[in-house]
Amino acid sequence: MSGGFRDSFTKEDTKEDLLGYDDTAFYYFMITILSCVALPWSLSVVSSLAFPGQVKLQKEFPKKSSWGCSYHYCQTSDMVAKVDEARRKARSWTKSSFCWWLVKAALLVSIWVGIVSTVVYLRTSGQKEINKFDPFVILDVASEATNRQIKSAYRRLSLQYHPDKNPDDPLAASRFIQISKAYAALTDEVAKRNWEKYGNPDGPQTTKVGIGLPRFLLEKDSSLHILCSFFFVIIIVVPMTFICYYNRTKNYAANGVLIETLQFLGYYITESSRTKMGPELLAACAESRNIPTRPTDNQQIKRLGGMVIEHKKRVFTLPVVAKNQYLVWAHMQRRHHLMSTELRGDADELLRHSMKVTQAMIEIACMREWFATAQAMIEFRRCLVQALDIRSSQLLQIPHFSEEWVKQCSTDRNPVSTLAEFLESDVERRKALLYGMSADHLADVEAFCAHAGQVELQAEIVVEDEGEIVVGDVATCNVRLLRKHLREDEAMGPVHAPLYPEPKIEEWWIFLVEEEDKKRIVHFERILDPGRLVEEQLRFQVTRPGKNNLVLHALCDSYAGIDKRVELNFDAMAEDQHKRELPAHEEDMELDLQPTLFQQWMGDLGRGDESEEEEEEEEEELDDGAGNSGSPNGSRRGATPTKSPRSPGGDKAGSSRRSPSGAAGEDTKAEAGGDVQESGEDDDDDDTSSGSDDD
Repeated sequence: MSGGFRDSFTKEDTKEDLLGYDDTAFYYFMITILSCVALPWSLSVVSSLAFPGQVKLQKEFPKKSSWGCSYHYCQTSDMVAKVDEARRKARSWTKSSFCWWLVKAALLVSIWVGIVSTVVYLRTSGQKEINKFDPFVILDVASEATNRQIKSAYRRLSLQYHPDKNPDDPLAASRFIQISKAYAALTDEVAKRNWEKYGNPDGPQTTKVGIGLPRFLLEKDSSLHILCSFFFVIIIVVPMTFICYYNRTKNYAANGVLIETLQFLGYYITESSRTKMGPELLAACAESRNIPTRPTDNQQIKRLGGMVIEHKKRVFTLPVVAKNQYLVWAHMQRRHHLMSTELRGDADELLRHSMKVTQAMIEIACMREWFATAQAMIEFRRCLVQALDIRSSQLLQIPHFSEEWVKQCSTDRNPVSTLAEFLESDVERRKALLYGMSADHLADVEAFCAHAGQVELQAEIVVEDEGEIVVGDVATCNVRLLRKHLREDEAMGPVHAPLYPEPKIEEWWIFLVEEEDKKRIVHFERILDPGRLVEEQLRFQVTRPGKNNLVLHALCDSYAGIDKRVELNFDAMAEDQHKRELPAHEEDMELDLQPTLFQQWMGDLGRGDESEEEEEEEEEELDDGAGNSGSPNGSRRGATPTKSPRSPGGDKAGSSRRSPSGAAGEDTKAEAGGDVQESGEDDDDDDTSSGSDDD
């Protein structure tokens, strides 16, 4: 009893080979996939080990741009030292970078172990290639076996692998079919001839290659584990992945700024916001408030606060906001030597996300068409980049300049007070202004001037394909920005900003402003192209007739004092003064005369309805004629109905549908005339009949 129960509901302890199932293709497939992952990853790991930090350096300090131009780097001693320090830090091994490298190396080693073990398995199992149909192997008989031996093996295997005896085995049916085909290939003459000629007892077959599952996944013992793994991936892993990704990104806007920060800036930035409000807005944003505080910060901030000048009374009294505001003012006033190592790290963290926050400030002002506010936010942005106070001189951006050198340049016989004037001066003039400066410092000044260079701005307003400008036209302002100090194959590299923690690429903001309407922004663009020549088109609609006065402003977000301004004046004609003629091509006019697809479809439907109506009218006329001929009074002259002639298209000649030549009106008149003639003949008949009665 127990034996029967065991035979019915359990399998034998020794698992037999899955006859007829070939999973060799799966292992070859896995080897190919793992090799495609392991080979490039191995090269990357070896490259990172041989040249540490190369990827980060290429990202922060690239040699060439994406279009092949070489970046022009600033060669001042401060910037060269900054780049060297960044390269040294990138190449040095930190604890976190070493741990991450160990994790990648362990994963890579496990992949190679899987590849090697799979190859060894294929070699030891003898499955060097995908199995072919071999009836002797399937029936487990020798190639010189007799018919009796083949028949005996077939009976034994067919009873053993019959699907009815193996209901829990998903491969039982396929194995039984293979056994039957193998027996037929060795006993039936036609099947044997097909097998010898085509390799298949059924004759020539189309080759089909697929990626099968490994053999152990189809065994009954593995079904529960496979099902659990499938539900674990579908129900837990995939939803948790999406949930984690959503929780990480739901708080950020498309520009990388926290949504809380955008709401805060949108509320507090007004048309009267100016540069002095920038430090407090940056200190109170969500990114800044997330910077952790330490118990020792209070004492250090008190000492730093006595040396920092605040140009605006504070509105927010939260301790973390006050700390961040002191750090921003200290950076802009170049009080870095008064900061501790921890505070300097917090200040660098503030500056790292300051570019995204200030960009959001500028965009909010642009969307509300406030040019003065946008200009103030750009001024605050370059104050952060250059570590420049709001009321400081522009000349402090030049390396090795201090208040003494600024005073010496401003009190000269030909004073220089702006950066643009200093850059426009020749080398001898600059040496005369900086009399007494060392040769090394003078070399840095010249390297700065060669890198900052001069920018030329040109613009014009036109209406494409038109000679005049009329109200309602879409005008185009063609802008041309030329960096004259660069060659054709050069691009602008990171700006000279030794106190900014990251490399900063120069950006330009182009504003087309109506000066008469409270400096309202008509159109704006942000230029990120660091190439020598940048061309941009600003399109706007002309809304006011007469003389229009616009001003094009080009503001640099990295250097103060090199902004450009171009006045653009044009006269716009009113709509009633000049009417636009829109010439149409002959082919376009012919297309307008052609019926549309909808009209053609509706015409076919109407033509079908009219043909049905005409047939009904003809039947009614025939019925009326038959009734008149059979009346007691007999037929009358001229009263015999006649069929109306048909047009070649099958339409009735008197149809009300209008033809392109206007023949419908003529047909209508003819039909009306026929009716009048018939009525006259009827009157004559009546008179004749009445006369005969009198006689």
